[in-house]
Order: sequence, then C-alpha cells, then structure tokens
Amino acid sequence: MNWRNTILTVVLAVVAAATTVAHATPILITITNNTNFGYGYAMANYNGLVYIYYTELTPSGTAIIRGVAFNGTTEMKAPLPAFNDLGEASPLLVELDNGSLMMIWAGVPATRSNLALANKTANATLTSGLTPLLSNLTILLQASVLHGDTWGPVVNLTTSGDAMAYASDGEYIYLVYEPKLTLTYNNTVLEELTPSGRVVKALSIPGILGITTAWNGLVVAQFLNGTWALVNMNNGSVKQVPLTPTSLMMGYMGNGLTYYFNFSSRVLTITNGSRVIANITLPSPWYDYVYPLQWGSGFIIIAWGQVFLAGLLSALYWNGTGLTTLANYTLKSSSIVPGVAIVGHYLYLAWQELENLENGTSSIYLAIIPLATPSQATHTAATTTTARTTTTTTTTVTRTTTTTVIELVTTTVPVTTTVSSIVNRTVTVTRQIPVTATVTVTRTPPFTSQSILATIVIVVIVGVVVFLAARRYYTGW
Repeated sequence: MNWRNTILTVVLAVVAAATTVAHATPILITITNNTNFGYGYAMANYNGLVYIYYTELTPSGTAIIRGVAFNGTTEMKAPLPAFNDLGEASPLLVELDNGSLMMIWAGVPATRSNLALANKTANATLTSGLTPLLSNLTILLQASVLHGDTWGPVVNLTTSGDAMAYASDGEYIYLVYEPKLTLTYNNTVLEELTPSGRVVKALSIPGILGITTAWNGLVVAQFLNGTWALVNMNNGSVKQVPLTPTSLMMGYMGNGLTYYFNFSSRVLTITNGSRVIANITLPSPWYDYVYPLQWGSGFIIIAWGQVFLAGLLSALYWNGTGLTTLANYTLKSSSIVPGVAIVGHYLYLAWQELENLENGTSSIYLAIIPLATPSQATHTAATTTTARTTTTTTTTVTRTTTTTVIELVTTTVPVTTTVSSIVNRTVTVTRQIPVTATVTVTRTPPFTSQSILATIVIVVIVGVVVFLAARRYYTGW
C-alpha cells in the first residue's frame, strides 16, 4: 500500500468514526470514457427514470450529445432530440413548472459565417490569429421538450450572438449573452427568458463570466474579476455578495431553501428565508464542497474535496440529529463534478472525473446506492454541472488566453415524490474552432484556494466549429 492509499484509508476511517455507516452494496457503472471536462453533463429524474446526457467526440472530432436512462438498476439508451447543427454540447436538463422535461444545450448552427469561420481558421496555427475571427462566431441556445419517450422539435431560444452561460429554475431560463463575441466580456447581457425563448428582461451588465445559481428571479453571477453579485431580475438591482474561494459558498435548493457552507468551520447551514432549518457539522476536514437535497425528514448531503493529490466523494444522510454515511469513494483526481438523483429506493450518484489535465479528457461514472426507505422528498434540487446546478453554457474564454468558455448551472423546481439534480456544475467550456494550437487556460474553481493551469490542445476539425474543453467547476452551487 503506497502513501496515498494509506492516507485515504485513514481519512475514511475518520469519516466512518464520526458517522453511522449504512451497509449497502452500490453498483458502479462507467457512463463514458470519451468526454472532456469542459463539456459537463446533465442528470435528472423524470417519470420514474433517471436520465443522464453528456457530450462525446466522434472519430472526426465533432461534438455530439448522447444519453442513457436507468429504470432501477437497468440501463437503456436514452432518446435524443433531432439535432441539426454542426455540433452540439453541454446539455442541461430542466423540469419545467408545467411538469415537462426540457433539454437545453449550446449549438453551432450551419450559418454562412460559422462555415466561413471554420474555413478561415482551418489553416491557423497561432491562437493570436483566432482573436479577430471569433467575433463572427455564433453559438445558439437551443431546446427540446420530452413527450413520452420522444423529444419534440428543436427550438432556437436565441437566433444570433453567443450564449455564454445559462441556468433555469423551471419557470425562466437565465442567460449570459453577448450580441457579438469578445474576449473582454465588456458587452455581456443577463437575460431572463421564457421556455419558449421570449425575452422577459435584459440587463446590460458588463463583465459577467457565468451563473453559479439561480432561483425565482435571483441570480448569483460571477464576474471576470473574481467577484460575485446577486442580481435581482425583478427590480434590476445588482448587489455584491461576500463569497470567497476559501470561506463561504451558497446555493438555492428550490422551495425557498438556501444553503451556505462555511469552509473553515465545515458547517452546512440550510435556511428557509430568515429561519434556520439545520446547522450540520461535516465529519471530515477534507470536504471542500457540498450539495444538500431534501429527502424524507432530513437531507442527503453530497460532499467532496481534495485529499492531497486524490479526491474524496461521499454521500451522507442527516436525519435531524446525526449523520449516516451512505457511500464513500476515493478517486484518482480531486477535479470532479458530482450529480445526484433519488428515485424510489435508490440514490443515483454520478460524477465527472478529470483524467488528463493536459487535454481535458475525463470520464463519467454512476453509483447506484440502495436506500433503506423510499424517497419522501417533495422537491427537486439541482446542481451543473447543473446541476444547479446543472447548467451549461458557452462563452468565449478569456482568463489568461484566447479561448471560449461556457458556464453552466441548473437550479431546482417543485416536484412531488422524487429528487433529482445536477449538483454544483458551472461549466467552463472552450468553444474551439478547427485549428491546431496550444492554449494555456487558467481555471480557478471558485471555492478552492488554488488555480488550475490546464493546457488545452485545439483539435483540427475540417469545416466544423465544435466545442472542446477547459472546465471550471463550481461546487455546491
């Protein structure tokens, strides 16, 4: 046993000693080994099934969306919308207020400008040569609604410009949009859209990089300078919030519930307005991020963090008086994006794990964990990523490079008997053009104290504008 395994064994022993351990035999499934960390994935329960949609690359390098569904422990191929673009990526699943399931994604339409851009960049070898061309790039926000086991027509929620980040609370879609792509984010617009794409409100707020969580017209936005602000779409106010990478994180759970996680004290606080519902001290000092969702008379808490060079991912249950450990996983990488859903007697815990820092290659895994009692949850929570949660979007990257970025977050909606969510996922996706070049991207996860420096290799794709990936992940939003 090497030193890393020894340390992880000690960590798990500490967690087990501080909690009651529920003995069950989870099933572990590999969803895909052929995705990129920047693409993210989407997860939701609907009509008793759990759906997972994700992005893969074809042998020619084109980005496409695939999906699987689970009925209990039985895996099946999920239906797909009739995609009709040069490439699609970064799906988001949202249960609308009317009970329908909608998929939202970023699509690169076969417009004259996109095709011309692909041709012009095919011979480009320096990233500096891409900058003046990106202003002609169009990335649309598209959607489809599931009817039974068939997806409906593909609808363009936007018709021009670039969708940079998006989230939904089931009633509205919140979109960070640029009419013309820049690398400075100086003309970003925060829009509130109906599920049909009608713009309800549009606020010109320069410098927005992405959305970390949103609910009931309240949007927590991250800015390029590393700050966060609470944007009230109802009255147009923008108020800076004291969120920091090493002290405090927050997110909306739906049904009026908000959670805060104090990194230093490891205390998770769940509130309903001004009333504190729970103050929960987590058992391990290694948990950097959390995402709670209501279940039964308590909360299931997904917690994860870095243990030296490895990662720790746990599912815990708080019954109002104590914590029970449902599952612990030690991972090769601490760069993960979890997702969670509960249906009947099963907890579905998914995570996307970074496999290769240099090219962004990642895998998506799913653990199906038996629960002692059926779900009594009364709402859906979300994540990305989002995941709240769940949320993906496309945007042009900047950080320290000239690449495009997509931010994703999904939030939650009321449901009756099951809980589902993509937790903690704000996606940073580089939208890549067909060219061979090396781009250095600094990715700073908002609730970690370190920056992750990743080298992204842009792949040559003839005549196609696709998405490849650097990924910035948000946890707990």
